[in-house]
Amino acid sequence: MSKPPTVHDVARLSGVSTATVSRYFGGKADALAPKTLESVRKAAEALGYTPSEVGRSLRLARSRVVMMMVPDATNTFTIDVAASAEQALKRFELSMVLANSAEDPDQQDRLLMDAYGLRARAIILQGAIDTPQLRSMAARHDNIIFVNRRPPPGIVAPYVGIDNYAAGLAVGRYFIEQGYENCVAISGPHYYSGSSERLEGFLAGLGKKKPLFKFESQFTMEGGYQCGKKLLAGRQRRYAVFCGNDMIAYGLHRAAMERGLDVPEDLIIFGFDDNRMNDWLAPWLSTVQVSATDFGPAIANLVGSPSLENRGASFILPFRLKVRTSG
Repeated sequence: MSKPPTVHDVARLSGVSTATVSRYFGGKADALAPKTLESVRKAAEALGYTPSEVGRSLRLARSRVVMMMVPDATNTFTIDVAASAEQALKRFELSMVLANSAEDPDQQDRLLMDAYGLRARAIILQGAIDTPQLRSMAARHDNIIFVNRRPPPGIVAPYVGIDNYAAGLAVGRYFIEQGYENCVAISGPHYYSGSSERLEGFLAGLGKKKPLFKFESQFTMEGGYQCGKKLLAGRQRRYAVFCGNDMIAYGLHRAAMERGLDVPEDLIIFGFDDNRMNDWLAPWLSTVQVSATDFGPAIANLVGSPSLENRGASFILPFRLKVRTSG
């Protein structure tokens, strides 16, 4: 296997110095004569040469690469947020690498070290887990951005997401307005800020009407399914259930179908996120609608145009209740 061409090969073919080639690829081409520019361009094209991003990163201390970590690579809403960010980062000529932390603190810490080794321009965490490694890196670097879950207490860094408490509050109040009885909450893990805020808001919205049951689930269809089986075993009432996300709602719906229950006649289901699969597979699901496409521009502006004013700032995106037939 032949070795990839180097800056020395380009210099030799174009008849200029390696310093001139470095200026050409280092953003200082304006200082070169037009004839020299054309000579270097043709030589690089003929050889198939591209400058080393690793070397460039070492010189500049930061690369043009952004790493985004997602907690679940199978969650459609999470991936749509990532796609929105990747598209928006192109405006700043930045590339994005997607990594799956899989809600595993050890995996997250390994990826954090990989991002540091890559001299990543920014590290974007959708669903961060509070670990000593995360705290150490956040204290030493100013390029960490939190998305959907707020920074753990004591960490000062930008946050992009919705007001989860206000969204939960809106759902709770909606349940009261509709006169729903036998209210139930299937929330995400309580140790995540977004989960706890949604649940606290929902309980506040219900006011004196406390829920009959509260379940805790992973943000997965399997988690919703298992909670649904527990809830609906020996069911004698019509429940109104607020789910921590749409994935949980899908699992609950399957558990209901297996018991021959009708939604909403026998069971009311309300989700959260309104991921794009709802239009195709769950057009019946009432949910909190959050636009994944709103995330990208907010994230990209933080990465591409950083400022002291944004250090620790919260960028709160809009939401609305999307009422369909399930609730």
